[in-house]
Amino acid sequence: MTSAEGGRSLVVDEHLAPRLARGFLRWQLRRPSWILLLSATAVVVALSVFLTATGSDGAAWVGVALVVLISATVIVSWVAVRSSILRAYPVGSVASATLTDDALHATSALGTSEIRLTAFRRVDAVGDALLLKVGSWAGGVAVMPRALLSEDEVARLQAAAGR
Repeated sequence: MTSAEGGRSLVVDEHLAPRLARGFLRWQLRRPSWILLLSATAVVVALSVFLTATGSDGAAWVGVALVVLISATVIVSWVAVRSSILRAYPVGSVASATLTDDALHATSALGTSEIRLTAFRRVDAVGDALLLKVGSWAGGVAVMPRALLSEDEVARLQAAAGR
């Protein structure tokens, strides 16, 4: 729906947080650091299978432990992101966003933010999630519903982040 200020708004339903968390997780697992970690895990698991097949008794546990550890890390990450999203977008609340020539204005249950377009380092759209990176390369990522911006507005944000 369109908000009174000219942007878009939506009423948060119970499916929004899991959808946004899933989008974030898909984005996170495609990051170079995660790809490297998962590749190294695959090598260690293959090596432990090889060593177990050649008679080493303890090698299998290394691969199993590593897979369990990586899986637990992914699950904990999803739960933490989903929890953060639920705080910002509780069920029944109204979220809105308006993109102007120089800033993104976003409103959630946490308040209203105005972020200058020049502050964006990266903007990615994954599934129903819009991932907004502001600040340094090591900084956090804000997650907002993609439905709050049109495809043209998302493209404008991405172009602004690419400068």
